[in-house]
Amino acid sequence: MPRPRIVQLNRASLGRLASATTLRVMREGMVWTLPCLLVSALMLLLSYASLRLNLPEAARMLGQAHEQLDATMPFLVAAAIGYMLALRYRLPQLPCAFLCLAYVAVVHSLLAPYPQAAATLTIFIAIVAPLANVPLMAWLHRWRWTRLAPADFVDDNVRDTLNMVIPGLISTALVMATLSLLPLMPAITDFSMPLELASSAHPYLGGPLIAGVNALLWFFGIHGYHALLPLTQALDEAARLNAAGALPGLAMDYALNSALLGAFVYIGGAGATLSLVAAILVCSRSNSLRVLALAAIPASLFNVNEILLFGLPVILNPRLLVPFVLAPMVNAAIALAAVQFGWIAIPSVGLPMTSPVVFNAYLSTGGEWSAVALQLGLLALGAAIYAPFVLTQERRRQEPVSIPLRSLDTTFTRLEEESMLYARDPVINARRKEEAQREALSRIRRIDDHEFYLEYQPQVSVDTGLCTGCEALLRARGPGRRDEEGSPIELLQWLDDADLICDLDLWVATQAVRQHHAWQAQGFTLPITINITGGTLASPRHCDRFIAILEQAHGQISVELTENALVDDTDALRLAFERLHAIGAQIYLDDFGSGYSALGYLHKFDIDAIKIDRSFIVALDTPRGAKVLAGLLRLCEALNLRIIVEGVETVEQLRALTSSAGIVVQGWYYSKALPAEDVAAYVRERAEGRFEGH
Repeated sequence: MPRPRIVQLNRASLGRLASATTLRVMREGMVWTLPCLLVSALMLLLSYASLRLNLPEAARMLGQAHEQLDATMPFLVAAAIGYMLALRYRLPQLPCAFLCLAYVAVVHSLLAPYPQAAATLTIFIAIVAPLANVPLMAWLHRWRWTRLAPADFVDDNVRDTLNMVIPGLISTALVMATLSLLPLMPAITDFSMPLELASSAHPYLGGPLIAGVNALLWFFGIHGYHALLPLTQALDEAARLNAAGALPGLAMDYALNSALLGAFVYIGGAGATLSLVAAILVCSRSNSLRVLALAAIPASLFNVNEILLFGLPVILNPRLLVPFVLAPMVNAAIALAAVQFGWIAIPSVGLPMTSPVVFNAYLSTGGEWSAVALQLGLLALGAAIYAPFVLTQERRRQEPVSIPLRSLDTTFTRLEEESMLYARDPVINARRKEEAQREALSRIRRIDDHEFYLEYQPQVSVDTGLCTGCEALLRARGPGRRDEEGSPIELLQWLDDADLICDLDLWVATQAVRQHHAWQAQGFTLPITINITGGTLASPRHCDRFIAILEQAHGQISVELTENALVDDTDALRLAFERLHAIGAQIYLDDFGSGYSALGYLHKFDIDAIKIDRSFIVALDTPRGAKVLAGLLRLCEALNLRIIVEGVETVEQLRALTSSAGIVVQGWYYSKALPAEDVAAYVRERAEGRFEGH
């Protein structure tokens, strides 16, 4: 059933948004800050551990180290994004990165008289400023008058750096001019919330709204706590009033307060991201995402989630916007309902936002285990909210796309592509994978309704004129019995790109065994060779199935591998060859002399026969070509290898083939590939000497 068009449009729009170069650059740049975030989180954890061990001086030093590292984050983010943009605009990377870092220093200086605005907007400006200034610098850099060093300047690094001075000065001046207008504007965070909104009489009015707005601000890189400072101050006051009322046993009226938000809403930080960690660990098979989630757990237990915000990242990742906003809003509504219905006490103990998960729920409610149960339940519910979005991302990133190929009775699987730099971004990588999958799917669907079948090309002994075997060749026929879609080589390439070759090998083996049994039932037997890829034999699962299929032919079906196939896992191939010989199958080296290092394989592998490539037959017209072919034939004689020569089409070519070992020819001189039902008649005619051809 087709999906509603509006859903398809939304998904397409979301994919385009996630793939936008601007968002891609910001996400990639923020990922680079992950090592610093991990160090900062470690300092915070060590600070808490020092407090527990009664080491106040160590706790103070480690806490200061954490604060200083946090203070450097805007500088690092700006430099990283500037570097990425410089790559895109082909500007000197380090000068651009340092200039973007300098913009943040300018912001700190200009906003110093306005600490609340500085705390609220610094990260946001660090993200946005490079997006405006690097393109501006690129535009200025194209003008000759902005270049201080000529093109033939001796040192490239010095030249590139000098040529960024004027664009950097102009862009910095524009940043300063823009920021100097801020004092003339109404304060962005200059609003207040009546304390009555925190009252238990209005339990659902402010909580979900505050939680959602806070998450939305963080999604765009704006520090939610500082942006909502008047609100958070009112909520802190509500918590203090609750605590004051609890001492003499008075009623506590303020259900919505900072203690409730810290313990039951921001579980793991803004967006309730500890639930995101749980969803990744449960739903994702990506090793990189799981490692990141595990690394985020210690800090998330203290409601510090910068590792996820910048490392995953969550910031400006449109695929995670909905759960990032929805999860804390649901937490707020349920926590307030629990207070209203008396399931837990109104949180009355004001605790820092970085208080550990579980302990903050227990302590803020005066030691109620029901509060701990509620917190864990909200954690699980949040994971359930995040899970569909993680699974959707997982399907786009890792889960193969399968469609049936009825003729082969198998499935099409497209492996994830590896790419460079920008494609390391999990969002853009998923988008590119979708496009590659669509292209591959369109190719495979073109042959989805084709009939795949085998034809058999006879192999004739030059000495006796008898047909001694045949090679099974793959063919495809479209609907209405029309000619095949593309050449056999093109079909095989499509199937190889689609990771279908192993399945194809198994199908060909099955069909060849069936044909062998069908001929046996007619009182006719002829050895068959089938082509096999090295990947099938190197894969234990596919090799086991392949051997089991060929075993049914009792040595009447042998395998051909090209030289290129032998570059796979040599140990696995040797073992596979031993197993094939054990069931009576022989190993043919196909297209000998046309691959990588043909002679080297003759002593590495137990080969039974050599198929000399057609290119050596074509080269017989030249004296050197004739000598090369004669040398190959003598080599095979010395190694006691059977010889099959491919591509013989003329009597002159046939006469050039002389060997004491006996030569078998496969080519149009004797016969083209035949339908299975014609092979027996051809073999009998040659045996009876009644063949009308050669």
